[in-house]
Amino acid sequence: MLSRDVVAGSLIFSEGDPADAAYLIERGAVEIALTRDGQRQVLALLGPGEVFGEMGVIDSLPRSATAVATETCRLVVVSAEQIQQVVARSDPFFAELMRKLVGRLRDTQNALVLGRDGVSLHASAMGPGYAEVVRERDIAEAIIDGEIEPYLQPVIDLGEGTVLGYETLARWRSERLGLMRPADFLPLARRTGLIRRIDLTMADRAMAICAKLGRREDSPFVCVNFSAWLFQDHSLVDALRRMLDQHRLAPSRICLEVTETMLIDDMDAAERTMDDLHDLGLRIALDDFGTGLSSLSILHRLPFDMVKIDGCLVQGCQTSARQRAMLQGILDLCSRLDIEVIAEGVEDAGTARALLDLGFAMGQGLHFAPPLQAEQAMASWREGVT
Repeated sequence: MLSRDVVAGSLIFSEGDPADAAYLIERGAVEIALTRDGQRQVLALLGPGEVFGEMGVIDSLPRSATAVATETCRLVVVSAEQIQQVVARSDPFFAELMRKLVGRLRDTQNALVLGRDGVSLHASAMGPGYAEVVRERDIAEAIIDGEIEPYLQPVIDLGEGTVLGYETLARWRSERLGLMRPADFLPLARRTGLIRRIDLTMADRAMAICAKLGRREDSPFVCVNFSAWLFQDHSLVDALRRMLDQHRLAPSRICLEVTETMLIDDMDAAERTMDDLHDLGLRIALDDFGTGLSSLSILHRLPFDMVKIDGCLVQGCQTSARQRAMLQGILDLCSRLDIEVIAEGVEDAGTARALLDLGFAMGQGLHFAPPLQAEQAMASWREGVT
């Protein structure tokens, strides 16, 4: 941003000029006016702290009025590119709200200038920002209607080939939109705070599933993914305790999965919450291990029970000695820290054999089974144990 000094009486821009910048008045006064049928009409007299020229920058239309300095001014020049970058980084709803407000302001201004009476219908296309508000409404209603449901992907004993547990993965089965995968709705749920309700709903559904898998402590465990709000919500432990009591489950059969990225911002809060969850008897897994930059420091500081190695470190290990050495090092480290390890992204028999040869006990991936509806996955499990 640059400053521009303008003497009294100077033209800053004219009606019809391209909108290449907006201006913040630091000192002085500016008159905004237009001419119709030979008559000059003053629309506004602006002083320090006011902004002008922004309408054309926001909606990319020519200047709708003329700006003249009525006093010597010092202006801060805000380029169109700077404003457009701010709009692009802002919330989509806020960005669209600004554009629609500018559009209505232009229409109102034109109606007053032309002396039109009455109110006409004002409608416009529903852009991405407003569409996002509608989608947020759809997600909220889907939670209430039970459309957000758990799919299960098994965690396999690499030596025996038996099911040790399951990871629950959220899917949205919409009557109108069809089956929605996590990438279709979870990012918006995180931005809007709906993710808390989804996480708690999934935790309750996961515990109901866990109870159906048996009530012994050695029955299959169930992993539940949680988002960053986990470490700021002081009511979480009580909510999970009530769920465990309701479903009459041993807490050790439930494992909460968190990713590294949600831990880095506030390690102190993460440590406190994890201690409370451990006091309740729950297990905690570090998911997507190996995709971030601080994994080792997080393992050093936080008391994880399990690590899930991301598929990017697993796939191709049967042909890469360097990759196998790295996996062996992670396995040895976790063994010394008394942390269980699950290898994710196992997509073929060769990878499964290579992991077993390295000493891995547990694996998860498409080689064993894709995520399935809960009832379908449990039916398959029952067949395997009979």
